[in-house]
Amino acid sequence: MRLPDDLVRFVREQRDLPTLTVYVEASPEDPAVRHAWQVKLRKGINDIRHSLARADRSEREAFERCATAVLDRLPPEDAPPSTLGWVCFATANGETVAREIPDIRETSAHWGIGPQIVPYLLVATDTHALIVQADREHARIGRWEGEQLVALEQFESERVHGIGPTMGRPAKAGFHSGTRGATGADEEQRIKQDASEKMLAQVRHRIPLLAHANEPILIGGSTDATTALLADLPAPVRERTHVVPDLSLATHGGDLAGVIHATLHADAAQWRRQRVESLRGTARANGKAVEGLQRAQAAAQMGALAELLFSESAWRQQPEVIEQLVHRAMREGAIVAADPSGDGAILDGVHDGVIAGLRFPLPETGI
Repeated sequence: MRLPDDLVRFVREQRDLPTLTVYVEASPEDPAVRHAWQVKLRKGINDIRHSLARADRSEREAFERCATAVLDRLPPEDAPPSTLGWVCFATANGETVAREIPDIRETSAHWGIGPQIVPYLLVATDTHALIVQADREHARIGRWEGEQLVALEQFESERVHGIGPTMGRPAKAGFHSGTRGATGADEEQRIKQDASEKMLAQVRHRIPLLAHANEPILIGGSTDATTALLADLPAPVRERTHVVPDLSLATHGGDLAGVIHATLHADAAQWRRQRVESLRGTARANGKAVEGLQRAQAAAQMGALAELLFSESAWRQQPEVIEQLVHRAMREGAIVAADPSGDGAILDGVHDGVIAGLRFPLPETGI
């Protein structure tokens, strides 16, 4: 849903330069297909090289410099299986950006003016989230950032040891045989409960202080712990908090990444659904939103784009046109999001698969 700020700056600054964009899919566990991306990438680069056979010498040389820059940064051929893909943008002026990215589905190479950013948008989610994992005795808070979990704080309820009889003497029997006071086990349980509630209150207090503005908050762990943590969170914080049952204290490594990615993708889809509904209502109410590619292009020409959402189908049908529109929107500081194809696709029912929010209504032009 959102691109990292440094990548947005890169796209804006390099938008007019010849750029080689390479996407590499994740390496699967199956050794028979683990290195298939290398074959696809070599073919993609060779196809571009052949297409430039009659281009100016300066463009051919620029492409070769960019190809060398990308190939020098490729993941090693003997890299272990990974759930992460990889992207690299190399421009004719020598600027290069490379990073890991989850969920890239196909290896590709593209040569053109400016970075090819739509495949990135199709898998982009929030780049960071506050992660809270807790049960009744332990809790930890971390931040998902740069495809890894950075530990922030850890908590532990006070350890309670067995409560023995007073002064080493056995307890006396009660005066009434049919009743009894609090037993040692009851008292120990009460102390454990108090310690647990105190720890969870500390965690609950720290969540709003550690969360960045508009940052998603993912809470997982035991049911009673997550319920307690949600109980008194301020409303603006609770609205962006997601309970994730699979995000337990025992979830680590690739399993943790998978749970976080799935949750952030679901969050992004929900956001797109809400934005489409809102923009359609805005279009009817005051004309500050439009449906359809032509009207979105007209808005871009007038500097009216505030928000642009488009479907993967729209991009695959007109890749260069959609890419240019995306670059124009990003240059104007508009919010840009892509809706992947599949069962959860939202924009395939929208005219041309494109909808845009506007800074001001368009004049009536018959478009």
